[in-house]
Amino acid sequence: MSSPPSDADEGVVRVSDLRKTYGETVAVDGVSFDIRAEEVFALVGPNGAGKTTTVEMLECLRTPTAGSATVLGRDLRTDSRAIKADIGVVPQSFHTFDRLTVRENVALVRRLYDEGHAVDAILEELDLTEWAGTPFDSLSGGLKRRTGMAMALVSDPTVLFLDEPTTGLDPDARRRTWEQIEGLADHGTTVVLTTHYMEEVERLADRAALLLDGRIEAIDTVPNLIERYGGAIKVVVRRGGTDSEPETDESVRPILEDAATEVYHTESGDLVGLFEDRDRAQETYSRLHQEGNGRAIDLISAGMEDVFLRLAGGTPDARGDLQ
Repeated sequence: MSSPPSDADEGVVRVSDLRKTYGETVAVDGVSFDIRAEEVFALVGPNGAGKTTTVEMLECLRTPTAGSATVLGRDLRTDSRAIKADIGVVPQSFHTFDRLTVRENVALVRRLYDEGHAVDAILEELDLTEWAGTPFDSLSGGLKRRTGMAMALVSDPTVLFLDEPTTGLDPDARRRTWEQIEGLADHGTTVVLTTHYMEEVERLADRAALLLDGRIEAIDTVPNLIERYGGAIKVVVRRGGTDSEPETDESVRPILEDAATEVYHTESGDLVGLFEDRDRAQETYSRLHQEGNGRAIDLISAGMEDVFLRLAGGTPDARGDLQ
């Protein structure tokens, strides 16, 4: 495998005004970004945002209509063979040889490369040893995804592309997959992740780019995105079991109004105070608890869901559609 750039701060992926069209349909509309060595970089957006098309161009599976990009210093248009030798890919719709066992599938990929990891070592690292002799078509969805990662990692890629790696997985399988991804950067792998799960971005990504309609709306570290676009910290006084609670509201609303920048009722009847200052929100939260009014009270920090709501006017649902 060829060596990646020696400077860890140098972009292992560099994209400049990349564009992909199909007739009059614009799938990717002039995106630009760099991905640094050994980071987890997330392309975030709903279905149809252009995430998969973007990474498929970087994987040399689609030819750009315009713009330029390099992966590990190599041009997409002229060095696709060399790029493919140094990257790993787990596509969103992952399939392999159903009748082959987990070990046989991973070993088949390993034989395609002069260098790489030992098959059994990769199976152990991804907790697949127990299922090494199991045919692929007998595996659960989570184990199939993990097998795909093993097949992508056995060649020791410098850059690993994961396209919606946890779509369709149950919560336990999703958490297991996250744990595997978290360990990749420790081994020197740069991970390019596409996802519509905001929790996934917060858990895994060092930096994220938010895509809408083929364009990047914002790009930064996850904490910086939340600080810039996430909006206020919320103190939420939950609605109780009765249809009307004017007396309770009269006791807690003045406390919120005394400290919050804005106070309002939600459609479900919760009373919400917005705070720009975390310490002030915490003090108000504690004061409301001391009042002992019997209603549940939550202190909610801004997150990536708030960022997406602010920039897109909605958030992706479990299927990835913008709501």
